[in-house]
Amino acid sequence: MTDRNSPITARQELARHWPIVLAAALGVGFGTMGIGFYSLGLFVKPLQAEFGWSRAAVSGAATFQQLGIFLSAPLVGRLADRIGLRPLAIASYIAMPLALVALSMAGPSVWGWYGLWLLVSLAGCGTTPAAWARMVSMRFDAARGLALGLMLVGTGLAAALVPALLGPIFAHDGWRTATLVMAGAAALVGIPLGLMQSREAPAPVMREKGGHFERNRPVFMLLAIAFLVGVIVAGLIIHLVPMLVDRGMDAGLAAKMAASIGLAVIAARVIVGWLFDRFHAPYVAAVFLAMPVGSCVLLGLGGPVLPAALMLGLAAGAEVDMLAFFTSRYAAMKNYGATYGVILGTFSLGAALGPMMVGYSVDATGGYGAALAGSGLGLGLVVVLIACLGPYRAQE
Repeated sequence: MTDRNSPITARQELARHWPIVLAAALGVGFGTMGIGFYSLGLFVKPLQAEFGWSRAAVSGAATFQQLGIFLSAPLVGRLADRIGLRPLAIASYIAMPLALVALSMAGPSVWGWYGLWLLVSLAGCGTTPAAWARMVSMRFDAARGLALGLMLVGTGLAAALVPALLGPIFAHDGWRTATLVMAGAAALVGIPLGLMQSREAPAPVMREKGGHFERNRPVFMLLAIAFLVGVIVAGLIIHLVPMLVDRGMDAGLAAKMAASIGLAVIAARVIVGWLFDRFHAPYVAAVFLAMPVGSCVLLGLGGPVLPAALMLGLAAGAEVDMLAFFTSRYAAMKNYGATYGVILGTFSLGAALGPMMVGYSVDATGGYGAALAGSGLGLGLVVVLIACLGPYRAQE
């Protein structure tokens, strides 16, 4: 007979709570950080052709998409602590598809284009890990890293499938039709997910005095890490397809190379999460965040594309999982929602600026060399900061 007071093993946690992980994976995959973010690169060439916008102008949509997460994530984290996930998810999976329908009718005003992407992001605020990660973290301890990684496999699937499935629709039916397909998919999957969530009150630990942003040295270091990773990884991912097309690669093949990022993201979510539960997580994260330095070198020197894309995908697979896990180890659980919301918002601010910064660099220099060099140096700083986070803090 099992002792009722004995610690629950990782396997027991997963056996008991796997439906929560599955729902969270689908939730974030069909949300604004899934199909929303990973479709942005597909808009660059069609909008350049239709409206004559520069590459920086088109990719500026990523800035406003991530700006919406930056603005909403801290509030979403607090609301998740107070009212639970269900009302946030239902509202967002109704509002975000409607915003995508509006996006499909965008006209020649670039500021209108930006405003619509901001609307999509704000409408989908309850689809982000700021809402879902709290629920997963509260249910898991021994298998928390793996559970968060499996949750974020949803975005990896989006990274793999969106370019491959939507790319042909963009090419043959146009970007407006492709956007309507995105809206339909988000509604058909997301609304039932929201309705299936429990009406239960927040977990007992969240009824303690809490719900505040945690202020300590590791958390402030996480803010710096989150910002830098957001700038660099988002900038490289959004510009990978146009970067490869500039090198003479066929657009269809470039989209397939971008899809390989998604496969690496999926693998990294699971591998990194599993390693986090067994080793000191900052050292694991430092190794994975050092990999895209190699991507920058290969892409800058005209080397093989597939290894560069895979290393970039492995880093992208570690980033948000890392931030969600580190928050649970360096902040009190009673402050998890509020603290992770601010950290995710900071990451999103970086991701908002990164693609536009790369776009302006390309427009100014005529190539991606400067952006790749700067990204490599920034990643070196990220690795140093992660390695210096120190031991986990005692949980409350």
